[in-house]
Amino acid sequence: MLLISAFPKLYAAKSNLGSLPNIPTYTQKSSSNLIFSADFLAWLASEEVSSIWADVITIGNNTSSWEALGFNFKWDYGFRIGTGYSLVKDRWDTSLHWTWFHTSAKHTIPFKSNASITPEFFAAFLSGDTPRSMSVKWSLLFNMFDWELGQSYWISRELFLRPFLGVKGGWINQSIHGQYYNLTINHVLTSNSGSESLKNNFWGIGPLGGINTKWRIRNFGSSFFDFFGDFSVATMWGTWSCSDVYKNTASQTSSVNMKNSTLGALMFRGFMGIEWNVNFHANKSHFATKLGYEMQIWLNQLRLATFQLQRLHGDLTLQGLTLNCRLDF
Repeated sequence: MLLISAFPKLYAAKSNLGSLPNIPTYTQKSSSNLIFSADFLAWLASEEVSSIWADVITIGNNTSSWEALGFNFKWDYGFRIGTGYSLVKDRWDTSLHWTWFHTSAKHTIPFKSNASITPEFFAAFLSGDTPRSMSVKWSLLFNMFDWELGQSYWISRELFLRPFLGVKGGWINQSIHGQYYNLTINHVLTSNSGSESLKNNFWGIGPLGGINTKWRIRNFGSSFFDFFGDFSVATMWGTWSCSDVYKNTASQTSSVNMKNSTLGALMFRGFMGIEWNVNFHANKSHFATKLGYEMQIWLNQLRLATFQLQRLHGDLTLQGLTLNCRLDF
């Protein structure tokens, strides 16, 4: 907020000194622009304590070991599309963006004659069943909308700043499906199997604020090469809906009934890299492309119940490569 309030004063002082003009953000001659943008996302999701889903105890002749196997997502692809409108004369702009990303991970614990497996999610643990082998699929779907209202400033010929405020809202839905084989039920080894279904669904909405920065490195007349850094934070009113149900083929069922949690959600985002800009159509239109590293951190996103920790408080991180293309005309 201090930076936002300082920009107009810096601009006014600069104008009074008769030095550098405030360069229009994108085009030179038109009074307003329509904005269209599209992003290609190559991201990797990771979630704190997502490995707490099963433990394996292996007993050898002279050794024994306990292992909680890691649960790692793979690299996946998503997209972000946006549209907006800018007033070059007053340097105000508004935009709306939709981000979609889906990823999943699979893990299998094979049968070992000298190993015992204990499920850690609460419903399967409550059943008392212990499998000889198991497999799990974890899916994550990210749907998020961002509306921004910003104002742009060239505070020198090389440094551009755009503070903005807005609203962020959307969904982060996670589902886990486990299959358990050759169950030991009531201390008797059987050929029965079991399945467990869990969900950790979040939706939220709240204020968004941040700043976009640009450092102009080279000017080639109608094209420009820049370094950029975009940073934002959102504080959201969020609701988590969690459930956990386990069933086996012996017609036994156990479930964990959790009330919805309505709590605050906090998100941090950073996007840094290189940018290429081109003016065309007699400087009335503009094309820009950005390539860089993006990270989003969602605090306390995983809130499922496990035997060891009760409700988890696992942070969700989305990070990877983002390629952005933007057209102003």
